[in-house]
Amino acid sequence: MKLVSLFTRMGLLALGMILVSVLSADSVWANSSEEYPTTSGLADSLLSDWALPLLILGVLMSMAMIGAAYLVRDERMENLLWEFGGEEE
Repeated sequence: MKLVSLFTRMGLLALGMILVSVLSADSVWANSSEEYPTTSGLADSLLSDWALPLLILGVLMSMAMIGAAYLVRDERMENLLWEFGGEEE
């Protein structure tokens, strides 16, 4: 388990370093655009270019919420009896 955690941390560190190096490159910021972003352009790109990644992200987030709700449940006998109003037999 520690090995998986180590690989995950190293991967996130490498990803962060790659993102910083790509975003700090001069070629990214050299060409300025004359047109400004609009709300309709954002909506168009979200619904056409990014539809599948957003759908996958939504499914992953809902799975995480369902898992968290399952883990939070407390099924000890005294709590179940109190919740359902029954008495111990």
